[in-house]
Amino acid sequence: MNMGTLATRTAFQQCHDARCLLTCGSNLSITPIDVSKGHLCVAMPGGQELPSLGTVYDELELQVQGRSYPLKRMRVRQIREVKGQAHLVLACDGCADTEEQLWQLSYQLRVVEPTPSSEISYDEFTLPKVPARGLYSEEARQERLAFVREETGANLSEVACTRLEPRKLVSNIEALIGSVEIPVGLAGPLHIKGRHAGGLYYAPMATSEGALVASATRGATALSRAGGVQARVLGQRMMRVPLFCFDGMQQAMFFADWVQDHYSELASEVRKYSNFAQLVEVQAQVMGRNVHVHFIYETGDAAGQNMTTTCTWQACQWILRQIQRFDGLKVRNFMVEANLSNDKKVTYQTFLKGRGVRVMAEARLSDEICQKVLKVSAAQLVSAYQNFVTGSLAAGMVGLNINVANVVAAMFTALGQDIACVHESALGQLHIELTAEGDAYCTMTLPSLVIGTVGGGTNLPQQRECLEVLDCAGPGKAHKLAEIIAGFCLALDISTLSAIAADQFARAHERLGRNRPVNYLKLGDLNAEFFREACQLSDLRPLAAEAIKFESKGSSIITELTSHKVNKLLGHFPFKLDTQQGEVAVMAKVKPLDDEAIIMLSSMAAMCDARLAQSFTQFRNELGFKGCHVRELAVMSQQDPRFTRNAPKVYGVVADAEREAYVIVEELLQGLTLMDSADDTSGWQREHLEAAITGIAEVHSIWYGREDELKAQDWLVDYPTAAGMSAKTRLWELLGAHAREEFPEWFSEDDLNVFRSIVAGVGDWWADIEAMPRTLIHNDFNPRNIALRESAAGLRLCAYDWELATLHLPQHDLAELLCFTLQTPEDNREVEYYLELHRKTLEQHSGQAIDPEQWRYGYKLALRDLLINRLPMYLMAHTFRHYPFMERVYRTSRRLLELEGVRLS
Repeated sequence: MNMGTLATRTAFQQCHDARCLLTCGSNLSITPIDVSKGHLCVAMPGGQELPSLGTVYDELELQVQGRSYPLKRMRVRQIREVKGQAHLVLACDGCADTEEQLWQLSYQLRVVEPTPSSEISYDEFTLPKVPARGLYSEEARQERLAFVREETGANLSEVACTRLEPRKLVSNIEALIGSVEIPVGLAGPLHIKGRHAGGLYYAPMATSEGALVASATRGATALSRAGGVQARVLGQRMMRVPLFCFDGMQQAMFFADWVQDHYSELASEVRKYSNFAQLVEVQAQVMGRNVHVHFIYETGDAAGQNMTTTCTWQACQWILRQIQRFDGLKVRNFMVEANLSNDKKVTYQTFLKGRGVRVMAEARLSDEICQKVLKVSAAQLVSAYQNFVTGSLAAGMVGLNINVANVVAAMFTALGQDIACVHESALGQLHIELTAEGDAYCTMTLPSLVIGTVGGGTNLPQQRECLEVLDCAGPGKAHKLAEIIAGFCLALDISTLSAIAADQFARAHERLGRNRPVNYLKLGDLNAEFFREACQLSDLRPLAAEAIKFESKGSSIITELTSHKVNKLLGHFPFKLDTQQGEVAVMAKVKPLDDEAIIMLSSMAAMCDARLAQSFTQFRNELGFKGCHVRELAVMSQQDPRFTRNAPKVYGVVADAEREAYVIVEELLQGLTLMDSADDTSGWQREHLEAAITGIAEVHSIWYGREDELKAQDWLVDYPTAAGMSAKTRLWELLGAHAREEFPEWFSEDDLNVFRSIVAGVGDWWADIEAMPRTLIHNDFNPRNIALRESAAGLRLCAYDWELATLHLPQHDLAELLCFTLQTPEDNREVEYYLELHRKTLEQHSGQAIDPEQWRYGYKLALRDLLINRLPMYLMAHTFRHYPFMERVYRTSRRLLELEGVRLS
């Protein structure tokens, strides 16, 4: 069978004395990094112009330990940056001689031992030793820190910061230098109905794996709403299995009978050395002339590995003394453990007989709960489980579970358990079947949960606090902890399995496919040269650029959320530029591609509902996000004074498709009024709203009534139409259903019915929208993205983050602003004032008469559009990232609709 061949990369070491000479017009000395049978990686000297991908070098000579390797026709396959240095990956371009030379070179590096200039060896005097061994004091810790810093060059400033007191860690660690902090999230609540655990429980989970806590919480929600989890401890056992070796099988068999017959004496001996360990069984297993003696214990609230080792060793000393009475029964060898206790290992013995606490959790999920919370039917969940059964059997797994190890590892770390025991403790058996009533009956069995609530890491201060969250700190709580862990293991498994069944798992991990290497923009690229080339919309010519610390305001939701999924430079980066005119503070806004933002939103939809994800994917390029990365650059480059008066000053933009770099260089917004005030809009008074409305009306006047011209712009590739909105009816319905499911406390069933009735007529009322004059609108016009400047003429609008700008009614921006800023108006008077202000200002700056009745009708339609489109999108994001303004904005929008005759509860 051809298993394929992986090219092994071998790095050049100092002892190889490797040098490389590149002939490219002149001889250039470069540094070889690593080599394989098909490539050579080299580091280019600083300041050297880099070749383009595909460049072929005809002459290259590599010298290793005095031997020359001529390499011809080496093609540049990849360029990457490593610690600020450019590395070229050169691939053989079909030259047979070069292929042979690379094989010879690989052989010399991998097989032939280099001859070092001096042999290095260590003895008991020269081998370095970690200082202050066995000392538990702050002075000893500092001495060790100084030692490791000198030996390795590592700073360890973060590791050195610890609140732990060295003197209290005698039994926990040796050679202490500091501590490592791990984020702790709170999963739950989970309703557990156990013999030892009863009620709602929130599980502390220490992890750096994103989505783990959220997924466990989703599973816990489903289980709790389905009636909770029944949990029972089935037993507890801890083993130590010493080995006795004899001269022959007869002596071994005799010893096996004798030792099992002396269980009572051994139990008495054990009681002398532990208050927790109770010897419950002794089993002798003969293997040839060797006897493995299974000492099986119950250890109460301690995990028991260490105490059972001590007790077993003492019991074995008693055995060795007692059998001296038998002539000829000589123990040739004795070991307190020979790996048959399965300590920290997954084995079938552990699976069948158990080790630690054996615990089971049980729940029944109705089809309704499955569909509402897990977004799959009960039948789909069971079908997915059955597919996992066949896969697990084919892989030869011990037990069957989806990802129990995630919960066990996260809770063990937070709760001070022996983390190495995660291996055996994560052994689990998930079982799901479909009942006659169409429900999913689920059980989770953990046969070897090695846990304790006393001793070990449970005495560490932070771990003890996490145990207290579960009321599991101290004696008498181990079985309670076992039932809780089993419940959360079941919760995570059904959540993950349902995500896979609904295709959410794959969608959540979707990535943008590229068929070429990309030299992404890096923070180091944002230098004076970059800003000189970028600032083409001004006379700014920076001489130097320095990154500054600044609390970024007004970050767009799209850029913020996408940056968590894309491994490239995205976001807002403030700089101080030294120019001939003096210092200028700017913000470089580095934008994601439209496809990157769409993938992020698609994965969000996938985690909400499989049907929603499918519909979202169908229309993913028709939801206003396509082209958003180039759209904002074009909008912000406008030089019409009606725009520039009401937006940040823009010094320039960069659109580099080759590097996927789309950047806006604009003024650093400082000292503005009501900036980033969406969460608390109490400061928005009439004067502020007047300034915002008159400012956006000026902007609206630029393109007002010029719909055909706007559609012809190459940067506006997607805008809403009546036909498109009608085609997406199913998507709007699913977004409304999701809002109802996730936020029933303020999105009622009556709200959903009204929502559906508005969606049902979307084709008709959107046709009315298309018949009205439209313009370029901001389309995200709210206090997240706008602020006010003080000017000689009074307050003036400053609107930023124009990535969602589109062709729509100008009233849409007004409606959104009022939804965010009005405090549940009692009547129409305030709304009518702002409507008229907007209309009259737009008339003034556009030179066009606007019919008041049609204007008011357009506002009503804009509110409807917000309700079925923008607000549900916000609510989808609100499912994963809490936005404090969300409930207030929805309630105000509902009130504004009621004032327009649309009755909601």
